[in-house]
Amino acid sequence: MGVPGQFKKPALPASRLRDLNDALHALHLIAGQPSLEIMHRLLQKRISRTRLHDAFTEPRLPPWDTVDALVEILAARAPGTSPQEVLPEVHALWVLASRQRSLLNPYEREVRDEVVAIFAQQLEVRQREVELELDVPMVEFAADSVTVLEAVGVIERCFGVVLDEQGVMEAVTIGEIVTLTLAALKATQE
Repeated sequence: MGVPGQFKKPALPASRLRDLNDALHALHLIAGQPSLEIMHRLLQKRISRTRLHDAFTEPRLPPWDTVDALVEILAARAPGTSPQEVLPEVHALWVLASRQRSLLNPYEREVRDEVVAIFAQQLEVRQREVELELDVPMVEFAADSVTVLEAVGVIERCFGVVLDEQGVMEAVTIGEIVTLTLAALKATQE
C-alpha cells in the first residue's frame, strides 16, 4: 500500500507520454501532493478515483477530460500558478502524446502486438512488460541471442515471412525487430 498523495510513476521509455506523465507528477508535487480522496472530492466526484489514479500510474495516455480536471484542481492549489497558465502547456503535451500513439496504423499495431506477444512468451514475462521496453536494448531486458533467434523463428512462421538475417543480427531492441517484421510483410505484399 502506498503513501496517501504519492503515486508511483510508470516505467515509460523516453516519449511524449513520459513528458506528460512527468508534468502531471510535477504539478501534483507543487500542489502539495493531495491524496486521491481529496482530488476526487475537489472534482465533486465527476472523475472516478480509478481514472485519477491511472492518470499518474498507468503507462497509457489518460483521457483529456481527466488531465483537464487534474490541471484545474492541482494548478489552483499550487502557489504562484493558475489553471489558465498551466493548461496550454499540458494540453500541448497531451496532444503530442496522442499523436505519437496514433502514428501506427491499425495493421501495424496488430503486427507490433503480435511480435510483442511472441517476445513476451519467449522471455516468459507479461506482454505489458515488453510493450514498455520496446526501445530498451534487449540485453538489458535479459534477452540472449538464442531467445531472440527463437522469437524470430516464431515471428517468421507466424507471419509467413523471412526476416533479413543481417538486420536481425544488428537489431538492438524489440522495436527494431517490429520494424524488420513490418518491412518483410510490406515486401511480400509488393
